[in-house]
Amino acid sequence: MDGKQEKGRDDRRVRRTKLLLRGALLELLREKSVDQITVTELTGRADVNRGTFYGHYKDVYDMVDQLEEELFQELRELLDAYPADALRFGLRPILEDVFSFISRNQDIITSTLGIRQGEVFLNRLKELVQERVYREWQTLYQFGTPFQRDNSLSFIVGGVVGLIQSWLTGGQGGSPEEMAALAEQLILHGIEPLART
Repeated sequence: MDGKQEKGRDDRRVRRTKLLLRGALLELLREKSVDQITVTELTGRADVNRGTFYGHYKDVYDMVDQLEEELFQELRELLDAYPADALRFGLRPILEDVFSFISRNQDIITSTLGIRQGEVFLNRLKELVQERVYREWQTLYQFGTPFQRDNSLSFIVGGVVGLIQSWLTGGQGGSPEEMAALAEQLILHGIEPLART
C-alpha cells in the first residue's frame, strides 16, 4: 500500500472516530450539562479509546469548541458563495442556504445553546452575520445617513439571529424554505398591517 492510500485510510479513520465522539457527546448533552460529562464517560459511550480522544482534544470543552469552530468555518464558506452582486435579485437563496445549514446542524447547535457556550455561540453568529451584512449590504440598499445605515443593519442582524434562535428553541416548525421566505419578507418589507374594513 502506498503512502497516499494509507493517508486516505487514516483520514477516514479519524473522521469515523470524530463522528462517534460527536454522536456520544450529543447524546450525553441531552442528559446532562457539559461540565458533568467526563472523558471516560464520553469515550465509553463512543466505544473509543481515551488515548485516541486525547489525540484530538484536550478535554470535553475543547471538543465542543472545535465542533463550534468547524460549524463557523462551514458557515463562512456558505456566506462567501454569495457576494453582493448575487444578492441583487433577492435574499431568498442565501437565506434558504443559511436555514438549511442550521437545520442540518441543529443537533450540535441546540446542544450548545443549552450549555455554557449558548450565549457565546449566538454572539459569534451575530458577529459573523453583522460583518457580512455591513460589508455586502451597504452596496445593495440605500441608506440616508450613516446613523440610519448602522441602526438599520443592526436591526436586521438582530432580527435574523433572533429568528434563528426562536426557530431552534421554540419548536414552532417551519421548513428552512418557509423560514427563509419569512426572513426575506421581514427584511425587505417588515410586518404588513392588516387591511382595515
